[in-house]
Amino acid sequence: MGHASRRFTRWRLAPPGRIRLIAVAFSAVLAVVLWNLVAIQGVDQQQAAAKALEGRLVTVPLPAHRGSIQAADGTLLADNAARFRLVVDQQNVSGYTDDDGELLGSWGAAQDLARVLDTEPGLLHPKLDGDRRWNVVATGLTSEVRDEVDALDIPGITFEEYAIRSYPSGAVGGNLVGFVGSDGEPLAGLEYRYDELLAGEDGQQQYERGLRGERIPLGDTSLTPAVDGTGVRLTVDPTIQHYLQEAAARAAEEHEAEWASIVMTEVDTGKVLAAAEAPTVDPNSPGSVDAEDRGARVFTAAFEPGSTAKMITVAGLLEEGLHTPTDEFTVPDEWTAPNDEEFRDSSAHPDQKLTLAGILAESSNTGTILAGDRLTSDQRYEYFTRFGFAEPTAVGFPGESAGVVHPAEEWDGRTKYTVMFGQGMTATAVQTTAAFAAIANGGVLPETQLVDGTVDASGRYTPAEVGTGTRVVSEDTADQVLDMLEHVVVDGTAGNAAIPGYRVAGKTGTAQAPAAEGGGYDGYTASFVGVAPVDDPRIAVSVTLQRPRKGYYGGQSAAPVFSDVTGFALRHLRVPLSTGEPSDIPMEWK
Repeated sequence: MGHASRRFTRWRLAPPGRIRLIAVAFSAVLAVVLWNLVAIQGVDQQQAAAKALEGRLVTVPLPAHRGSIQAADGTLLADNAARFRLVVDQQNVSGYTDDDGELLGSWGAAQDLARVLDTEPGLLHPKLDGDRRWNVVATGLTSEVRDEVDALDIPGITFEEYAIRSYPSGAVGGNLVGFVGSDGEPLAGLEYRYDELLAGEDGQQQYERGLRGERIPLGDTSLTPAVDGTGVRLTVDPTIQHYLQEAAARAAEEHEAEWASIVMTEVDTGKVLAAAEAPTVDPNSPGSVDAEDRGARVFTAAFEPGSTAKMITVAGLLEEGLHTPTDEFTVPDEWTAPNDEEFRDSSAHPDQKLTLAGILAESSNTGTILAGDRLTSDQRYEYFTRFGFAEPTAVGFPGESAGVVHPAEEWDGRTKYTVMFGQGMTATAVQTTAAFAAIANGGVLPETQLVDGTVDASGRYTPAEVGTGTRVVSEDTADQVLDMLEHVVVDGTAGNAAIPGYRVAGKTGTAQAPAAEGGGYDGYTASFVGVAPVDDPRIAVSVTLQRPRKGYYGGQSAAPVFSDVTGFALRHLRVPLSTGEPSDIPMEWK
């Protein structure tokens, strides 16, 4: 009995401790169960909902529309065309059926799409089959093709609109406008130069889609609008540009030239009315021409200007008071400098009794040296730089050349003479045009201008700021040089540049063209630069033919082109016919 009592007593004492342990364990289990219930019904449901929403949300880029590039009259040279990207939710395409409800799936969809897209089903099927919720099937679709695809009613098929660059005027101004690559990146010309302005800023849109890939109208959505680019309006007259491009092409073909260029600017403003090339590029298909023909040589190709540069030597002589137009010289066909360097005219002739005006009219190398030798080397260099040589223009065209005029202290014993007639230095067609415009503009070098202003997305036009130009010689000097240049056409080497009804001034140029390889020279550069009309100068024009095989003298090949294009432009611009007559300044003396 005593043992039983002790056992009973031990049993009676144990339960409180055990109960507490059981209670704690039970509470812990219950807490875990309750926590899991909360997690399942609360946190996990929220996460699952968020994950499900994430699967339904689509983020679509909204590319900014690139600003247009326009001619001076608003004609579009570069614009945007609407295209569509076909995208697919692959999980939904598998449910594609025909009109009878028969399941066609992704392969059937590929077959039907192939007929519309003019391709093979086998090429489309991998893009349609799978579990991706967004996949690109085709790009570059027109609205007509989009409508045909939409009519197939394939589940999971949607379209995204975007813009591609187009060039409505084709090759007109193509050398200036430039072009973009297949990815929309600018590669050349003004497209590249003004990309920051033209490009704008892309946006994006996020929206919720349903099981068939359709947009849910009241679903979650967010929008960051794109900011379209700002357009650029050029100074180029498209009618003149087109005419000059055709003229350049004809000249290059007729004279079998490597290339031809024509630049036309307003005398007082420096605005480029046209800058034509042959060969040139259509920005819609830049790959159809060689790489070297896709740019603007008028800005990038520097060449020896030859005798057109004699105008600068004469201007320096008059400005410094070292000679007058009627000063008299006995000009031989050959002349030897004190350093034994020999120079000659383009053709043999007996000694000529020429005035300074006659030396310019006859384009005499030896005569230019005899007269120009009174200019120091530093003065010769100074006048070239005054007239804008050895410096790029304010246009800042991609790849623009400054030309080369070495400092006087670097000239050798021959270059110190040859620079006076445009050899041993280089310049671009735009630079030579501007130099002659300065003479016609009363001695003020205008700032070359290619962009007239900007046009924002609303169509508001803002004119560009334009420099006032730089005085390079006095008005009196400019008037005398212009008078002498008119006699180059009336009495000298440029008779082919004459335009019926208008007084013309200008200068021919013929210079050796450096060989592409191995040094030395290979052919000639033929040119003519002039202004019209002399009595009220409006335009300056340069014509350049590189390595013509037929008629390499500037007076033969370039001057007639000048007459043609300048006459057309004067009529197009409704410039009144000239009045008055050339001066009676003597070319010779007795």
